Amino acid sequence: MSILDRVKRRLPEADQTLLEEYIQTMEDRICIRLGENALPDAFASVCVDAVVKMYRRTYYEGISSESVANISNSFYEDILAEYDQEISKWKENKANTEGSGRYIHFL
Repeated sequence: MSILDRVKRRLPEADQTLLEEYIQTMEDRICIRLGENALPDAFASVCVDAVVKMYRRTYYEGISSESVANISNSFYEDILAEYDQEISKWKENKANTEGSGRYIHFL
């Protein structure tokens, strides 16, 4: 199932064009953090979660906290911050399986 289909299951009321833009934005941001050109399959779920969070805070852009009556809202400034541990672990595992890219030459 595509990322778009998974996001649409969680947000059936959302405009598809807007979701496509959010997905592309989040894929780009994740790839930058990973140092990859394409989104690894292992990060599809992270992308879906992050896009849903982006959508839900659409009209609250820039808010860090708000209280009205007994309801309180607060948002991460960086949606991907809560996935830092997964990103770090993936990068560590990739470095361990692919090597550092450095070579030792014996004379």
